[in-house]
Amino acid sequence: MCGLPHPDEPVCHLCRPFLPFNKIFCERCGAPLDARQPEGVRCASCQANPPPFTIARAPFRYSFPVDSAIKALKFDGKLYYAPALGRYLSRELMRMPPYVDALVPVPLHRGRHARRGFNQAIELCRPLRRASGLRMLTGVKRVRPTRPQSGLTATERRKNLRGAFAVRGPLRSRYPVIVDDVMTTGETCRQLALTLLEHGAEEVAVLSVARSTSPPQAAAM
Repeated sequence: MCGLPHPDEPVCHLCRPFLPFNKIFCERCGAPLDARQPEGVRCASCQANPPPFTIARAPFRYSFPVDSAIKALKFDGKLYYAPALGRYLSRELMRMPPYVDALVPVPLHRGRHARRGFNQAIELCRPLRRASGLRMLTGVKRVRPTRPQSGLTATERRKNLRGAFAVRGPLRSRYPVIVDDVMTTGETCRQLALTLLEHGAEEVAVLSVARSTSPPQAAAM
């Protein structure tokens, strides 16, 4: 975060106390909570609209300095953030159900991938693959160009992503883990999880670097 090298940890001991760890969260969707819920009780959003994935985890809340690191990776091509953030993702992956069998980076449409030059979700998957030995599936595609999700309401995000994903060829995974940089309303992961389930997955998990604490409102506000 400060740019100084550190031989052992992805973030140095001076910066580590400022990391916004996601310590209290919904057991189902991973959304940050103000207080712990009783065991087995899900957040209000999960109770009202259960997600198609069975578990979601994020090591951080989406706030400074992790938000700045993600933006630098995503929009400025600072790819050296990927292995550092990937180390923290690896620790969360170890807490996932032991039967997860593949990694699915959230795909970019080919046009956006070409303009950016890389897919940040794939870059985050590389250290996860090395640490876990899990395969990274590449047959999951974004077949329809979509507007950037940032700035959209929850309803707009849902419409924006409808029909955006497809699986090319056999899935060859029963328990995949979706990997992304940030999870806000969870709509991207929801639509991608539905696609994976339609193509033979039995359960889908989600792993993101950060989880937003204030999703966009669905109403016109």
